Amino acid sequence: MSARTRLCVLGCMVALAGCDNTQGTLELQAWFQTVRSLPGDAIAPVPKIALRPLFVYQAQTLRNPFMAAGEGASGSWQASLAGDGLDENRPRQFLESFDLEQFEMVGTLTGAQQTSALLRAGEGVHRLKTGDYLGRNNGQVVSIDAAQVEVFEVISDGRGGWLERSLTIPLKQQS
Repeated sequence: MSARTRLCVLGCMVALAGCDNTQGTLELQAWFQTVRSLPGDAIAPVPKIALRPLFVYQAQTLRNPFMAAGEGASGSWQASLAGDGLDENRPRQFLESFDLEQFEMVGTLTGAQQTSALLRAGEGVHRLKTGDYLGRNNGQVVSIDAAQVEVFEVISDGRGGWLERSLTIPLKQQS
């Protein structure tokens, strides 16, 4: 072996000798002996976890956060008893296949008998009168005036009750 190799081996041995921590090893062995000598019931039991109070979700009547709010459309949900009188067997109208948020009012037609609203949904403009159904949630046109259409919706809350809201679809201003 060359002198350089011997010097490298000697340096490694000195470095490894410095890693011997007999004092720390002795302390660790003493701690293990103390723990092993304790009786089995001397170890403290696992602490009880305090239960947090139950959270009750109370926002069923708020707007669905995953649905876009209509432009200028306003409405609020409230508990209802009106759903008990819904006729689930009535034939569905074409405009009940659209979400209410897709409708926009583009005008009105006034005749001798009544006023009709012109609502755009999908690719067409549709003429509606008071009492017509629209939207997926049993929406029904309640009133029509030159500035807005008021729609009344009633949906099941999934627990045997009903939620209702009155929604206005404002006239879209041409730019």
